[in-house]
Amino acid sequence: IILTLAACFTLGLVTAFGVVGIGIPSFIMTLAMMQIANGISAMLVRGQIAYNYPEIITTLGSGTIFGIKWTIVICLIFLLVGHLVLTYTRFGRYVYMVGGNREAAEYSGVNVKMIIAAVMIIAAMCSGIAGMLGVAYFGSAQQNQFDTFLLDAIAAVVVGGTSLFGGRGGIGNTIIGLLVLGVLNNGLDHIQIDSFLKILIRGLILLAALVINVYAQKLRESARE
Repeated sequence: IILTLAACFTLGLVTAFGVVGIGIPSFIMTLAMMQIANGISAMLVRGQIAYNYPEIITTLGSGTIFGIKWTIVICLIFLLVGHLVLTYTRFGRYVYMVGGNREAAEYSGVNVKMIIAAVMIIAAMCSGIAGMLGVAYFGSAQQNQFDTFLLDAIAAVVVGGTSLFGGRGGIGNTIIGLLVLGVLNNGLDHIQIDSFLKILIRGLILLAALVINVYAQKLRESARE
């Protein structure tokens, strides 16, 4: 577990260096790092399914506390901490400032590069923990195990109202997006339709959310003028 977290920290550090040190656009850099991480995963498992992992992972996947699954408890803790940090700390305010207007944040004395680097590293660490929870939930680890979750993760945040242009969003909105997407996925799974059509429907919903997001941003900009 410690090695996993250290690896995630290192990958996050490399991503941060690429973005703030070299100047590579964050989307391109994270996409490249995703491919690198997939390559490392492929080399480690060699197409096999791994069942040999620490006992604590098994406990996290199948164990409960007061009748609630550990995975749910850990997710709730992370959501709560994220909400508190973004809402009530200086770092959280700086994150919104940098996302909303990077130049204005820099003129205000915010260390923009440090904030971006910190966010990249935190995202990498959270991804690693989410991966371990996923392995615990499914009871095995294999290459490309969570590829289908990438689109859902983006969709949940966008449906929740987080701005693609930065500066707007929050954990509360993301939870709403998660619930909406969860209900949608559950509903589609219970409807007797082609499984490939389900993928199309999810994509269309994400596209609709993106369109609404863009127009909402334009309306906000018009209101300011």
